[in-house]
Amino acid sequence: MDIHDDLDIFFIGLDAVEVTIFGREEPFKAYKDTDMDEAVLGRAMIFNPDEPVLTCKEVDGTDLERGDSVILEGKTYDVLRFLPDGSGLGKLELSLAQ
Repeated sequence: MDIHDDLDIFFIGLDAVEVTIFGREEPFKAYKDTDMDEAVLGRAMIFNPDEPVLTCKEVDGTDLERGDSVILEGKTYDVLRFLPDGSGLGKLELSLAQ
């Protein structure tokens, strides 16, 4: 068993969402870093529901490139970038497809 197998347990929770990459059959699990509802917090920060950020396993996001398309909660998003954090996880930045 490697570190990536150990991380599977963190993506079993009720808050995990399925992400499907165009051209692949198997979806992967991720967590939304925000609730994706537009909210203004003071004057400093705005969460944009059209640009979600997800946390997923590095092995699931590492092959994604800018412009790839994924489906999340019935909507199509374009990949902006994937940022591995060195722990076996990473941040997947998306933008609602036009």
